[in-house]
Formats: sequence, C-alpha cells, structure tokens
Amino acid sequence: MSKTLRYIVGSVVATGATVGGVALYRRLRSLPPDGGDASEAPLPSGGPQTPAPTPGPATPTPNPNPGPVPPPHPTDVVPVSWDGVLPLPTAAEVKGDVTRNWGNTPADLRPLLLLIEEATGIFGAARILSPVSYGESRWIANSHNGNDPKEESARNASWRAYNNNKGNPPLMFGEQAANFGAAGLFNSLAPYGLWTGIQELKDKAPLLNSDPRILFIPHVAAFVAAVYLQRLLAGYDVRDILDIKAGWGSISLLTETGRKDTDYTRIRNQFAEDINKVGIDLGDAATIPKMLTKSPKWPGVQAVFDKIVVKLPTPGKVVT
Repeated sequence: MSKTLRYIVGSVVATGATVGGVALYRRLRSLPPDGGDASEAPLPSGGPQTPAPTPGPATPTPNPNPGPVPPPHPTDVVPVSWDGVLPLPTAAEVKGDVTRNWGNTPADLRPLLLLIEEATGIFGAARILSPVSYGESRWIANSHNGNDPKEESARNASWRAYNNNKGNPPLMFGEQAANFGAAGLFNSLAPYGLWTGIQELKDKAPLLNSDPRILFIPHVAAFVAAVYLQRLLAGYDVRDILDIKAGWGSISLLTETGRKDTDYTRIRNQFAEDINKVGIDLGDAATIPKMLTKSPKWPGVQAVFDKIVVKLPTPGKVVT
C-alpha cells in the first residue's frame, strides 16, 4: 500500500468516519494477554498443536471442526462509522520531541506514539513501537490480516487464541473475533486485543463488549500495544531490544528452547532491518535507553485506557 493511501486511511479513521479492512501479508502474532500462546489450541482442521511453555488459565480443549477456519462473514468486516472517535493527538497535546530520532515515522503518528510512552511511563516506548508498527502494518491504521481467503494462517491463530482461552471473561463478539484474524496499527489478534486488561480489571476490561473492528481505531490499537508492552517487559525474559519483537511474535520464543527456534533469529533479524528502514537511532540516549524496562510507576490498565482512549467510540451505521 502506498504512503499516500496510508495518510488517506489514517485521516478517515482519525476523524471518526469509515474504518475497514486492508489486506496485508506476513504478519506476526501479537502477545497473548493471558500468558498463553495462540498455538496452544488445535486448529479446526485438527492440525498439530505446539505446547506452550507458559500455559494460560485451564480451559476445556475445543473439539476440532472439519476444514480450515473460514474467512470472516462479509457483515463482520464491512466498514462501519464510529461515533466519538478522537482525532489523532497533536504535538502540542503530548510530552516529548516530535522531530528528534523518528526517521521516516509518519508525522501524524508520532504524537500518538509519544502518548503511549507518556501514559505508560515506559521510556523509549515511542521510538520502539514505530518500527513495530511498521513491521506489523506499515503504519496503516485499518490493516487487516485475515479478511482475505488466502490469509488462513491469521484466522487459524485467532481461532486458537479464542478457543483456547474461553476461561477468560467472555467476549460479546467472541465468534467474530475468532474468525477475524489480526488488525490495526500493531496487528493485534482480535481475541487477545479485546481481552486487553483482564489481568487487572477482570470482567471490567474495557474492550470485552466491543466489535473486533474497533481495533482499526488508532487510539484503541495504541492502548492495546501499551498494555502488551508493559506486560512483556514486566513478565518475560526480555534481554535486549530485539527480544521485544520476538516476544511480540510469540512469548514462547523468549524461553531457552524458544531461543533455539529459527523463528527467534528470523524475527530479531527482521526487526533490526525494520529499525534501520524506519531510521531509529538506538544510540540516541535522549530518546531511547539501551534497554527498555517495565514502567517504574505503572499507573494501571484503567488509567492507561483513560489517558489514551478516554472513552470508547460506539459503532454507527454500516457504510455502503
């Protein structure tokens, strides 16, 4: 997708108009919210399972269904209007420098990334999340990996994520999320994205009753990424900056066994390339530390939500 189209899409989403799906390829899975891995549950086709070293809460193993996970129903991915979507923040509304050490990060996204850093208290989060978003979605707010019939692997992952974690607080749109794949600026698997915050807020987590298409809204995607990053840094063996992206792909890669997996090296190498392509200088101590660490004063999921999202937008009419 061209950079021009990225700006068109971003502007439409930011002003609360239409958000929909844009098929992109070669996505990595997002960090599971419950400490599990999307590969734990069997595929509907009855394919092999990969046991996770850090299992999530005990839940019944779903019975495999015949055949692959189908694409989402057209009514589940058709663009909808949203009421109450905030515009992207401006430089005047956030703390931090929007000109230093950003490389070619789109100017309109820089304040949003700084808002994540400000809300979480994770120094360096803004500059690291830019190449994460670049690698996951090419900075496209309404990227969707799973709506195309060929994107079966993303739907398989979201199906596993949902069906292996039904012990989590229920999702109002659970079946839709299971077939949705991954979406948004950070390519979050739909079930995990909607479960964001359940560790702290349980059944009061803010996205439990949301349509998975809400992940196309930049503020919502930023909230999900903010909580994921804190959980990754606080709860897993992240040894350097490149490990952040390995853990973003699958937390199982941060185990001793996982580090021997070819995917561990591949993801790290790709992230190093993405950092170089974006133009982030990891040596600029004023904007990023040698190693990101968990927030020393984590304000809590609800406070992060209130700072980044403020209030959930509500879905309006289907756009035809």
